[in-house]
Amino acid sequence: MAAWRGVPGIVLLLLAGGVGCGPEEERGEERGEVAAQAQEAPMPCGRWASPVGDLRKGTEGSKPEALVPVKGQVFYAADDGISGRELWVTDGDTAKARRVKDVRTGPSGSTPRFLTAVGRQLFFVADDGHHGPELWRTEGSAKDTVLVADLRPGSVGSAPDGLTAVGGRLYFTADDGVHGRELWVSDGTAKGTRLVQEFVPGPGSLFLDELTAWNGRLALVAYDDDSVTLWAVDGPSGRAQVFFRGPAWTVLLALTPVGVDRLFFLADVGVGEADLWVSRGQPSSTVRLRHFAGDYPSELTPLGDAVFFMAGAEGFFGEPGDRWFGGELWRSDGTTPGTRRVKDVRLGAEGSLPSGLTVMDGQLYFAADDGVHGRELWRTDGSSQGTQLVQDLEPGPGSSAPTALKAMDGWLFLSAMTGTRGREAWYSDGSSDRVQQLHDLAPGGQSSNPRGFVHAGAHVFFVATEPTRGEEPWALPFLPVVDCSVAVK
Repeated sequence: MAAWRGVPGIVLLLLAGGVGCGPEEERGEERGEVAAQAQEAPMPCGRWASPVGDLRKGTEGSKPEALVPVKGQVFYAADDGISGRELWVTDGDTAKARRVKDVRTGPSGSTPRFLTAVGRQLFFVADDGHHGPELWRTEGSAKDTVLVADLRPGSVGSAPDGLTAVGGRLYFTADDGVHGRELWVSDGTAKGTRLVQEFVPGPGSLFLDELTAWNGRLALVAYDDDSVTLWAVDGPSGRAQVFFRGPAWTVLLALTPVGVDRLFFLADVGVGEADLWVSRGQPSSTVRLRHFAGDYPSELTPLGDAVFFMAGAEGFFGEPGDRWFGGELWRSDGTTPGTRRVKDVRLGAEGSLPSGLTVMDGQLYFAADDGVHGRELWRTDGSSQGTQLVQDLEPGPGSSAPTALKAMDGWLFLSAMTGTRGREAWYSDGSSDRVQQLHDLAPGGQSSNPRGFVHAGAHVFFVATEPTRGEEPWALPFLPVVDCSVAVK
């Protein structure tokens, strides 16, 4: 019952009665509705995860890459030791793995990469040994796994990159051998795959980077010999607008949409430090908010109408950051007065160095070191008073160093290290002192190093290393409370 997010206790409390302000019958109906919702919400069923097939026998494992959920299925690239690295899939209900298609027969493998979900389809780049690296798509069966378009005939391939879903279509960069590397769009058919914008006419190319979906548009950065430009491309019309332009030595990064129409980004104009900028949907609204000394602000994360990030840390080559506070958590609402430090979690110039910023139920969770408890799990509502330690998993000054934070349906999954368990999987409903551990996949002080938590169907999937199997996908039942008793071991 400890794994049930406190649902049985909540249900009993609600059914037993409580404070209300309306007629008893209405309060009873409300309690019943809340109790029903609590029982219908998915939750971790117990502490035992199960392997999703042993694709590669022995201790090496198939080394799956990023797990990508698509309509109840989870796709990933893996190497079974026979067919090379190919695309695999598991159904979220059965949690059994199967190869989608042997795109490149033989041990070399097609090396699927840049897996990107668009609606019911998964797009990816693969090399079948004949066309070179080109764009493919699938819905999970061998029959519907097809080459979308051979943009550059021959074995060189167009090498699509930057795959980004916007409004039910896929944008990407590719070099067709005629236009150079330019911006393309696809609906999953050869006929619907076309050049969107040729930034340099002819065979010349720009370096196109940071493709980002932004309120029905595509934002991207183009680097050429004379300047660096932030563009926004309208999805339906393909019309491109300039939102920022700087000299050739400028670096633009961390494009982050927030709210209805704002886009935050960082700009380094050649000084090795970054400024925070924001645009409110029109080129004329793009303004600089604040300069940050030291390392670039990192992990820009939207929450409500604000963006949160870490800033003030020492630079990579020792450049001083914030000499008074160090690297701490900041937020910005898109105004200069509203760009401020959330809390000085660790007093002094060293800073708490927050990382792993993840939003769940209107709050931000992150790892930080306050200088007393070590690096542990924290949360904030955006205010100094509402910023607090969730749980000290490795009591004292030692650190559990949470990583791989992922929020799913009101539950936070993470990887954390303790002296007795090594680095293993944990989960929490966000309540203080309610971070709970999954069963050790690597016994004793060994580590399974879990990562890549995703939810599909009736399971939460993740990648972990078990000593006898190597690195493979695992699945934890994730069901409503009424179904957990069947799934739990």
